[in-house]
Amino acid sequence: MLRRKALRRIFISTLVFFIVFILYGVSKTNINTDTRKKHVKESYIYTINNDNYVSKVSIYVDKKLSLEDTIKQKLETMIKENNRNILLPSYFKPILPENTKVENIVIEDNIVKIYFSKELLNIDKDQSEKMIEALIYTVTDDNILGIEIYADGKMLKYVPKTSKKLKKVLTKNFGINKTYEVNSTNDIVKIVMNYYGKDNNKYYSIPVTKYISSNKNKLELIVSEYNKNNNLISFIDNINILNYKLNNKNLIINLDKKISYSDSEAFIKTLFDNYNINKVIIYNNNKKIIEKNKKDIEK
Repeated sequence: MLRRKALRRIFISTLVFFIVFILYGVSKTNINTDTRKKHVKESYIYTINNDNYVSKVSIYVDKKLSLEDTIKQKLETMIKENNRNILLPSYFKPILPENTKVENIVIEDNIVKIYFSKELLNIDKDQSEKMIEALIYTVTDDNILGIEIYADGKMLKYVPKTSKKLKKVLTKNFGINKTYEVNSTNDIVKIVMNYYGKDNNKYYSIPVTKYISSNKNKLELIVSEYNKNNNLISFIDNINILNYKLNNKNLIINLDKKISYSDSEAFIKTLFDNYNINKVIIYNNNKKIIEKNKKDIEK
């Protein structure tokens, strides 16, 4: 009897100690997480997903870094076999060649000059244009208008290992994940579409630049592209425009189908990417359902 009671006390004591240990561990983890959040901020880079699309992924960078060092840290995350790759989700792959070094970042008049080592030129030919796209989209934002790329001290004049010329200052006009449906040199319309990819139950942004031979206007093309079935996710389809108008930099669209903002977020971003507007207002059969300002849309 005494032996049974002693064993019971030991069991209960051990169980209590184990529970306290677990709770302490969870508490300590939360403290460490909260502390870490005070020192880092969310930022974004563009690199390659498993389907070979240049895609947007969030990472965390040190809040105390200067803008130059923030850009450098982001670019270093995009280098193959780099210690910073641990920051990337498993379904993203770094695109910059192994052993590439970011030697210097210079910002002048909203233009970022990026100086890479010569290893940047070791990019595979079939990835070279995607690499340029990823660099442009990673660095440019509302305040950074464009980038200049240097390798081994010399400005890049061509997409590496190709004969495609590059402008001195590269902007998002360069395009991303480009597709061509062109059957003549006339009536070519350029549109920027926004889609999503999904992996591990997480959605991430995939922008696509399309060049299409068509006599339709941009809005008609955008809607027709979203109505197509492809391997990218948009959350909207089978929508039709009843009427629309541009009024004082506001795009007002009347649809035949009710859509939510969460489902239409990529569609709305696409409208801002293709039109010089400040606001999008969407109606369903003349009843307002969505109103969004440009400044509220995630870049």
